[in-house]
Amino acid sequence: MSIIVALKNINKGFKDGSTFHQVLDDVSLSLHQGQTVALTGPSGSGKSTLLNIIAGFEHLDSGQLLLPSATNTLASIHLDDTSPWQDQHWSRFRRQSLGVVFQQFNLLTPLNVKDNISFSLSLNQQAWSPWCDDLCEQLGIVELLSRPVETLSGGQQQRVAIARALAHKPQLLLADEPTGNLDEQAGMQVMALLTDLAKQSNTCILMVTHSDQCAAFMQTRWHLQQGHIIETHVHASA
Repeated sequence: MSIIVALKNINKGFKDGSTFHQVLDDVSLSLHQGQTVALTGPSGSGKSTLLNIIAGFEHLDSGQLLLPSATNTLASIHLDDTSPWQDQHWSRFRRQSLGVVFQQFNLLTPLNVKDNISFSLSLNQQAWSPWCDDLCEQLGIVELLSRPVETLSGGQQQRVAIARALAHKPQLLLADEPTGNLDEQAGMQVMALLTDLAKQSNTCILMVTHSDQCAAFMQTRWHLQQGHIIETHVHASA
């Protein structure tokens, strides 16, 4: 499978007064098309920071980040060094290649469910498709399409957020504690749906989680601690 993300010797730290905290320390990794990875580790270990760097929400201090270029086709994936990227390059990457499921959902409250899901499509000049109908059917939100998102439960909002993130069939899905606000049963249902839908669209998932049960849905598990990925586990079924 093609590599769609590569990190080479990434470093990232933050200054707190006179103290410097090294969050990511010489991290190198790669993600492949269709791969599903759980990123675990204690609070403050840099999991969300790593996701934010890949999404371009935070800048790295040093190292190299390679992401899909604008010349990608279904048959061929090319990677670009992101160091010279300007805002328009990051916007194009997020619009075309990236889906994000935030812990706090980040739905657009003035809009209804269907308009929220359609948002990523409109950015790519795409129309609602049978894939979107299938997403909504499998996520159990067909009856909610005309409802304002602020009237939904947390579990329903999370399903809408997943549909929005997958509607344009991104190559990469970043999920930050996607079940953190759900009860255990709803969380397991969401994980099963998320991994199944990503498999259907051949989307790579990198998911931050504190839950061993959620991590078990992923093919691969990376453990981040003290700035390093110190453990990797690959499930026998991967």
